[in-house]
Amino acid sequence: MKFILSKVLGLPPAIVILLFTCCSVNTSRAQNLQEDDLALVEGLLDQMTLEDKVGQMTQLTLGFLSTSQKQHDGRPKKVDWEKMRVAIEQYRVGSILNSAGNAYPIEEWHRVIEGIQEIAMSQPLAIPIVYGIDAIHGVTYTQGSTLFPHNIGLAASRSRRLTTKCAEITAAEARASGLRWNFDPVFDVGRQPLWPRFPETFGESSLLCGQLGAEIVEAYEGKGLNEGAGVAACLKHFLGYGVPASGKDRTEAYISDLEMWEHHIPPFQAGIDAGASTVMVNSGSVNGEPVHASFGLLTTLLRQRMGFEGVVVSDWQDVIRLHTRHHVASSHREAVKMAIEAGLDMSMVPNEYSFCEHLIDLVKKGEIAEERIDESVRRILTLKVKLGLFEFPGVESDAVQEFGLADYKDIALETAEASLVLLENKGDVLPFEGTEKLLVVGPTSASLGPLHGCWSYSWQGSVEDAYPEETLTVVQAMRAVFGEDNIICPVEKGFDDAAHFDLDLNSSASEADAIVLCLGENAYAESPGVIDDLHLPSEQIDLARRAIQTGKPVVLLLLEGRGRLVSAFIDDVDAVLLALLPGSQGALAIARTLRGLSNPSGVLPFTYQRHSGDLIPYDHRFTSKVTQGPPGVFTDEGFRPQWLFGHGLTYSNLKLDILEVSSPQNKLGEPVEVSYQISNPSARDAVKTLDVFVGDDFASGLAPRKRVLVEFDRVTVPANEEVRGSITIPSDAFGFVDREGEMNFEAGTFTVEVSGEIVTLRLSD
Repeated sequence: MKFILSKVLGLPPAIVILLFTCCSVNTSRAQNLQEDDLALVEGLLDQMTLEDKVGQMTQLTLGFLSTSQKQHDGRPKKVDWEKMRVAIEQYRVGSILNSAGNAYPIEEWHRVIEGIQEIAMSQPLAIPIVYGIDAIHGVTYTQGSTLFPHNIGLAASRSRRLTTKCAEITAAEARASGLRWNFDPVFDVGRQPLWPRFPETFGESSLLCGQLGAEIVEAYEGKGLNEGAGVAACLKHFLGYGVPASGKDRTEAYISDLEMWEHHIPPFQAGIDAGASTVMVNSGSVNGEPVHASFGLLTTLLRQRMGFEGVVVSDWQDVIRLHTRHHVASSHREAVKMAIEAGLDMSMVPNEYSFCEHLIDLVKKGEIAEERIDESVRRILTLKVKLGLFEFPGVESDAVQEFGLADYKDIALETAEASLVLLENKGDVLPFEGTEKLLVVGPTSASLGPLHGCWSYSWQGSVEDAYPEETLTVVQAMRAVFGEDNIICPVEKGFDDAAHFDLDLNSSASEADAIVLCLGENAYAESPGVIDDLHLPSEQIDLARRAIQTGKPVVLLLLEGRGRLVSAFIDDVDAVLLALLPGSQGALAIARTLRGLSNPSGVLPFTYQRHSGDLIPYDHRFTSKVTQGPPGVFTDEGFRPQWLFGHGLTYSNLKLDILEVSSPQNKLGEPVEVSYQISNPSARDAVKTLDVFVGDDFASGLAPRKRVLVEFDRVTVPANEEVRGSITIPSDAFGFVDREGEMNFEAGTFTVEVSGEIVTLRLSD
């Protein structure tokens, strides 16, 4: 820092050291560092040309600076160092992102990062590059990294502890790779089950999205970004990205003000309050307005009302798409002007220099004030200071030691087991005793992509050769846990192989005691994951029906990122284990759970729908489930999901009783404590996942939602024991937000539900 200040302020190093010494006599070290940071940022701004400033606002992808510009051809690419020099020396580019292909060995990342920073720090102002990466459910683009369950699985676990541990490891392995800015976590609420980015969300509840997302932000940033620990978090994708009307990626959403304040704004507010340094913008539009061009959303709401002070970055190519897709800008130049005026700080361009050229021209011609540019550059430089890049721009030797530690796999296995949701278990067919002969069939039985999903050593996650050799498929893990002789698998081929559906199941099942039917989805990311129908593919439905017709018990294993409909055959299936996308240790977690070595504890983080035309969320208003039968006859049976939000079984017959629901004076504005008792009469230790819901029985003006998740917890209950505990419902759970985002409280009766047990509570003014 002393060397940088010497260079920026134009003072000899000895004088700067003397200033440091004098300051330390009168101020604390923390205050001194804060003043140093401010001096560095403002000193740089004073010396920067317009070209320097605009360069800092420009982000290019490594593929554009490589030997090939074909981003997704699956071929490894090498950095073209001449292109890199042009980007940094001529255009003063301040940020680079992405890998140029699939995952790199950590040593390759070190070469790339060190080479980039060597060029950057040799420039007159010595401003380091901030490198961004999508390290989603683990460090996506570093070979040998640990991949955890996706956010949808973390939400199923309801575990703050495991969510934090997974994020800490992700941050450590990213920093070990030399990567300090992570485009994660997703704070979009998963309320459109067709949407292909659904598995990156924490599901249907804004509370889950906000609280678990905030755990990740704090784990990424909480230990001090300038001290060699952690990475900058990025809240994605502000705002309303997760509910496109069509279900297609990067398309328009139509969201009322009330829905915004009930569902979409609160998670992002939680992420901001947790200290997130950056925000990425929704690629689509909301109510007809592209978010990248919305001053109302990016400035009035995000900055002025929600208090965000960090860097706002675009998503991939989304500035130019104001012209090419949204058609709100008549040219690329006009698109740049609109985005900057709306409040954007950095453009993920990412494959050209036109952003730089247009923005420089706009400022020189007086169409954008240079003071507006200074606002963004100040934020970007501050981020780089926070990350310690000015002091240690390259790879940190201490951080490298934190890569690939043995206990990371243990955490991945524990988290995967906690994320599994046992949806059905008729006649206690599960767990298996371990002596049965099991027929394992289906397209997800022998592939790694379906276990991991998107952002898994490649963008789509479907490149099977990219996974470490030791990674197990479901059938391989089944053999390891049950023994080679107990597993029959006639087709051990990739997800798309037609042989999975050409089986003579009666013949294959003749020696089996039960069938483990592995269905679901192959890996997908973003737009390539778009579907037109939530039902499982017809060939999978046919395979399920043929498995049922064998007369053998059928255990359905679902590997999927969203709730694909199974109503066509599910009534005749004996057990259902929803594994979602459990990650590197997911196959072993599945096999151990089927064998009873792990007792399932996950619960649904979304409503698992029964019909494609009946997509009602869990926290609907009463009229959503009103339906008409014969003329003039109305019922409240219009909400008929396959499985409710929060549903999940264990192998233990756990029983929960609410002992008391109380507040100090039974008045609004006070927290409410729920005391409970959980009994476990089984011989297995178990975990009871608690979901606490509150419904306002009656409200004036706005119809109340009847079942809103307001708190959650996990409680360990030893075998043959009972435990007592309590959980606190925050006071604002008994209020409701209006169309302006203001909280309102009305005295009356409220329904409190804990894991199916219901009591009524009356609160006064």
